[in-house]
Amino acid sequence: MFRHDAKSLALYRAIHRKITAGDPLPYLRAARDWAARFSAERPEDIWLAEWVGRLDRAIASEAEREDLYRLMLSSAQHAIDMRSSSPFPMVLTSKERTMVLKEFERQWEAGGWQ
Repeated sequence: MFRHDAKSLALYRAIHRKITAGDPLPYLRAARDWAARFSAERPEDIWLAEWVGRLDRAIASEAEREDLYRLMLSSAQHAIDMRSSSPFPMVLTSKERTMVLKEFERQWEAGGWQ
């Protein structure tokens, strides 16, 4: 896995932990609204359009929510592509994001990131 893809996955792991620590629906609704707004502005972004559909389904169904979480945490190429148009910019605070990135850098440099 390339460094930038691994860093994105590290951020998504933190996003997943925060979303699933409590009621995920407010986060999922905010992400869906964000993705829908930007997808309308950028219709060429196929990943945002896919996020809108996946988030709608995840809001409506626990099983679909679990599918969404699997995608978020996957190292498959499709998941990497989806993370390139993330609808979750509001989940992590600046401080949380910085902490995740510092820890990622520490682990990456030590050769122990997984």
